[in-house]
Amino acid sequence: MSLQNNRSNMMPTIICEGTAEMVHMIAFTGKTYLKFRESDLSGVTQNQVSEVKTATRNKGERTMLCWSWMFLWLATGASITGFDLSGCSTQKLLWKYSSKSEEFVLFCDLTQLQKSHFSYRHQPGPDQLLCNGSSDLLDIQWYLQSQNGSMLEKISNKYSDIAIQDRNMLRILTPEINNSASYICRPRMRRPQDVTCCVKIIVEVKPQIITHCKDAVPQTQYLILGTTDYIFCPSLNCQSQDAQTAEMTWYRNGILLSEEKKNHIKVNEIFDHNQGMYVCDYTQSDNASSWIVRAVVQVRTIVEDTKFKPDIVNPIEDRMEVELGKPLTLPCKVRFGFQKDSRPVLRWYSQDSTQKWEVPLCEKNSVQLAPKEEEIEGVICLKEVMKKHLSRKFVCFAQNSIGNVTKTIQLKEKKGAVFVYILLVTILTLVVLLVASALLYIYWIEIVLLCRTCHNKDETLGDQKEFDAFVSYAKWSSLENDDEASSHLSEEHLALNLFPEVLENRYGYTLCLLERDVVPGGVYAEDIVNILKKSRRGIFILSPNYVNGPTVFELQAAVNLALDDQTLKLIVIEFCSFQEPESLPHLVKKALRVLPTVTWRGFKSVRPNSRFWTQMRYHMPVKNSNKRFKESQTRNIPRGFPLERTG
Repeated sequence: MSLQNNRSNMMPTIICEGTAEMVHMIAFTGKTYLKFRESDLSGVTQNQVSEVKTATRNKGERTMLCWSWMFLWLATGASITGFDLSGCSTQKLLWKYSSKSEEFVLFCDLTQLQKSHFSYRHQPGPDQLLCNGSSDLLDIQWYLQSQNGSMLEKISNKYSDIAIQDRNMLRILTPEINNSASYICRPRMRRPQDVTCCVKIIVEVKPQIITHCKDAVPQTQYLILGTTDYIFCPSLNCQSQDAQTAEMTWYRNGILLSEEKKNHIKVNEIFDHNQGMYVCDYTQSDNASSWIVRAVVQVRTIVEDTKFKPDIVNPIEDRMEVELGKPLTLPCKVRFGFQKDSRPVLRWYSQDSTQKWEVPLCEKNSVQLAPKEEEIEGVICLKEVMKKHLSRKFVCFAQNSIGNVTKTIQLKEKKGAVFVYILLVTILTLVVLLVASALLYIYWIEIVLLCRTCHNKDETLGDQKEFDAFVSYAKWSSLENDDEASSHLSEEHLALNLFPEVLENRYGYTLCLLERDVVPGGVYAEDIVNILKKSRRGIFILSPNYVNGPTVFELQAAVNLALDDQTLKLIVIEFCSFQEPESLPHLVKKALRVLPTVTWRGFKSVRPNSRFWTQMRYHMPVKNSNKRFKESQTRNIPRGFPLERTG
């Protein structure tokens, strides 16, 4: 523990080595007390404070004072803000404000202080650092002490009119008399043994009396890009002649401009980087003291004011088609040239034959296109377009200091919407009909069969017929068709094997095959006629062998019977292509042109689900499916022998 005494009856200071902060013992009128912040004593009991005070009364027990303080510091976790200000570099600043919108800045240049060896209470020794509170002298902490000499207060965000900028710069945002105070800055303490340097800035705030000054320099100055202009120190021309000729110290954004010493700065060619916050200082002395008068000027770089009216770029058309009952948004986009002292105006109006009124904007957007141009869009919204809106005019109004422009829009009902709707419905209907027609054309047989199945109709009831169909085919194959017969695709194979397998066994029809179902020994012609009379259909498998052979008689007999019996229907199967012989009866030729024909396509038609069998089912009589199946299971088919053909 060491004791340091100041010159000129300075108050004694007790420093406890190894503690985090200095403890001040201040003597006034024979009484001794510790200087704490009120927040530091929160949580400390009155008995603990009394113990510390008792320890300070006994000068022989100074050690107890330090241990008591350490006990309080550990118990509360608090820190003492009091520190010796006598060694701080002191600066006096005078702020003369002319309006409540001005602001003031303070600089804490500890780096310059380190270089200049500004005063401490004791000059450092050869091996002692001037200022080692922080390795970074820009890591600054600011404090405030009012004019009545009260305790130091750490400046934080709770001060609404004071803002810390870039750590070493303090901005006072509003000129108030109570801002007259002492502002102290120092590096942040990192270690207990650090020696701190500090700057104490005494600020006095006074209103500027400029009733006699007509040409006061404004606090905000505008420079036109690409030109030559001057930056003047605000309100300097309202001071005395000595002040106007005094040497100036200029700063730009907190950086010293060492070459500028005049009461103005000349900028030969203005660029964007010339804008910023400029600070000018000059010394003002009277008989009692000397002050540094400081003024702040905000410099903005701008372009020349436009010489043109606003330009409405949207809408372009004078009429807009709308749909009744639908919501509507009307945008108006306008380009404004730059004007320093004029604000762009963009409004919407609605008018009818008798009056005009402003329509409030539901949306407003602004885009900076270039330093010389700004694009503003104002939008009005109609929740629902009604008939009354069609009789009104909507006017977009834009204005600057040069003049104003307007754009009028008339709403028009969109009549083509109904026509387009009807046209689309018509086209869609036609497409559906075409698709349905194509499907019906391709699958009409399947559709008919499906309808028969759904209706469950039976046309064989009460017709006294025994067979559903009589199958007629060529009984001999020619030598040129022996290969085809060996491949099991001859007429006999189709008639004797495939027809019974598919039509009888699968679909339950009753077929009449001459070799199988007719007892031999009868007259051939009579047997054929009797079989046709007992059959509902006649199936004739035509081929060159058939039309050129004796079996064509069966087709001729069937045609003659069909003319009298409406229940007998004939089905022609084109087994292979053929030419009608000249000997073919004329009646048979005419019948072949009108009778339904099903084409046999070889192996493609063998499958039971092929198109051939679907067509055959379509031409067969309609029967109850359950009855067909029952008959096919219970019917006993007699087997006969082939008839002996007579010449």
